[in-house]
Amino acid sequence: MTSEKRKSEFLATLLIPTLLLLSQITTSHDSLKEYESDSVFSDSNGNQTIQGHSFLNFTNPISPSSQVNATWFAQVSVLESYGTDLLENRSIGLLDQIDQILGNSDGWLDESEANSFSELVVSSRNWTDSFSGGCCAFDYSSMSVVGSIDVSVNPPEIGPTNRTGGEWGWTESGNLIGTSDGRTLRLIDLPRVGALIEEVPLRVSLPEDWEFKYSPMSEIITGSPGAFFVDRSQAPVAYDIRITIDRNMPPILSATSFPQISSTISLAKSSSFSATCTDNPLENPRIEWTISRSGTTISSFENDWISVKPSDLNFTHGDVMSVNATCIDFHGAVSHWNDNPTVDGIPPDWSGKFSVDGIEGEVIENGSQTPILAPAGSLIRFEVNASDDSSLPVLLELYTNVSEGWRQTGLNQQTFEFTANQGKGINGADMGIDQRHLQKAPSEILMALVATDDAGNSVLSEWTLRVLDANPPTVIPRLFSNGIEIEYDDKIHEKDELELNLSHSYDDLDSIGDVSWSVLVDGEEIFQSSPDWSVFEPISLSFLAKGAHNITVKATDSKGNTREEPISITIEPRSGAHIRVAEATLPDDARVGSSVMLTVLVKNDGSDPAFARVCLSDICGRWTEEPFAATLESGPGQATIEFHFEMQNKTVENLYLSWDSASAGTYGDIPIEVSVNNQAGIATSPFLAVLFGISLLLVAWYRNSE
Repeated sequence: MTSEKRKSEFLATLLIPTLLLLSQITTSHDSLKEYESDSVFSDSNGNQTIQGHSFLNFTNPISPSSQVNATWFAQVSVLESYGTDLLENRSIGLLDQIDQILGNSDGWLDESEANSFSELVVSSRNWTDSFSGGCCAFDYSSMSVVGSIDVSVNPPEIGPTNRTGGEWGWTESGNLIGTSDGRTLRLIDLPRVGALIEEVPLRVSLPEDWEFKYSPMSEIITGSPGAFFVDRSQAPVAYDIRITIDRNMPPILSATSFPQISSTISLAKSSSFSATCTDNPLENPRIEWTISRSGTTISSFENDWISVKPSDLNFTHGDVMSVNATCIDFHGAVSHWNDNPTVDGIPPDWSGKFSVDGIEGEVIENGSQTPILAPAGSLIRFEVNASDDSSLPVLLELYTNVSEGWRQTGLNQQTFEFTANQGKGINGADMGIDQRHLQKAPSEILMALVATDDAGNSVLSEWTLRVLDANPPTVIPRLFSNGIEIEYDDKIHEKDELELNLSHSYDDLDSIGDVSWSVLVDGEEIFQSSPDWSVFEPISLSFLAKGAHNITVKATDSKGNTREEPISITIEPRSGAHIRVAEATLPDDARVGSSVMLTVLVKNDGSDPAFARVCLSDICGRWTEEPFAATLESGPGQATIEFHFEMQNKTVENLYLSWDSASAGTYGDIPIEVSVNNQAGIATSPFLAVLFGISLLLVAWYRNSE
């Protein structure tokens, strides 16, 4: 025996027990991350690093608390550039691992080194516990190997260690035995800890009538319910992959029809049937439909839904149409759904009667009639009675364009009601002035009655309701004072330039020129429109005296519809300060050379308050203590002013009343004339002259009469 051979045998004797022990240690979560980061699927050239497949086949029926038998097979092929965790220093690649750890580090892989590696692989894969061997656990327990695992290694080829592209691998197979627990549902747990055997897809075959039910990691499971594949390399975490299996149950089938069918189906209309069939996540059950009559299949379909028109299949009124749906799963288990509606080819009958504001019209049978006439604002009632030869309820639906989506419904007997109003397109305050003054056409309300029987047969009748002009004009009176628009309760003063404007008014249908107008003040007509008068022309109210006034604007359209719009306003005294001297008197004993007191009564006919005082040349008395102004309730405002001065002559010159109104922004002086023995001044002298003349006439008449 050469020294090189003895060295190899010694090294193998030393390392193999240690490596066998390491192979039984479960790779940690960090190991899984290491595998993932080392690109186990492909190398730097894009070649697949690990290839192969594995099979777990359950060979006998599964029962509670009984023995479970299965077979295991795996075939794995790995690139030589990918290091193994069976030897140290994975990062240098498998060939250098074998040459340096199991061989003589000469850069050459010889037969002895390859055989030593094969023995190492056989030892590491000669497992007896199915879970630690990378296969599985059944019902929370590992399965045991019957005999031993048969492992066949295809070692790396003999040659230099710096080559690329080579592969090595192994196959393994064995029989497994386990035990089920007492539950109905069975659990299969697949380890995912980062072992090499987990990087190839696992195909699980179940006994007949058993199927996949659920797994939290269903996204990595594909295939059919009884034979599915688990790609453990795609598992996002190092955690057991739990799979629930159970005996196959028939799929769950549910079906619906549209329109909804109770006991009848329309002969001439298409009806749709749709079905949903649910089973386990790996299955898409097949749905088959048949249409039959008296046990004879007339048509069949394979789809999730069908559309059927009985008349196209030669059904006639009164036939029974059998609709059958069958759902078939992977194992051939079936579920059924069927319906047997009677074919109905006769639409329902109905009759009705319209009434307008309680006035009944003629009875209406199936069909249409001439337009219905109704004044605007009328209450429309439509009483309908319906019946069907099936004796089943008839749905009544009335549609109108009174408003968007307007619809009323009833069964068999129904009274429909709505109010006939002029609709869109008529004149309104939302329009501009010119637009609302144009002539508009009366509204027409479209009505449609649909009577539908249980089978979906329907009859449609339509009418037009013409809305007659019954609405009076809309009067919008506007007041202007001195050219400024005011509200009715604003202050209006006597002598203001007061005008009434009707240009914003309108009629819903008539042109504004076809509307006649009149205006009454306190019951007396003061204005009536003429053909050449325009509504834009203002109506003067400047003549109104102080006090409260009731104004009525009367508008009549071409159909005689009349509206009276009342307005109440109050005319206040004139604005500003309007001062006058009503009386100026001296005392009876006033003498030249004596001190006298002049008494002046001053009045203000305006609504703005004013102050006043008496002046003689440059000498003025005091202003009145309080301002005085006219009010609607009390009339003109007035004040009495006393003024003391020295009487120098029989007549007084440069005597005047001075006044001032801050709110009106005006002021002024009014001359006052008084004299001794002629004290009436500007207010009393004419009156005394008249009295004196009358006295002379009376004396002359008395003398003549004697």
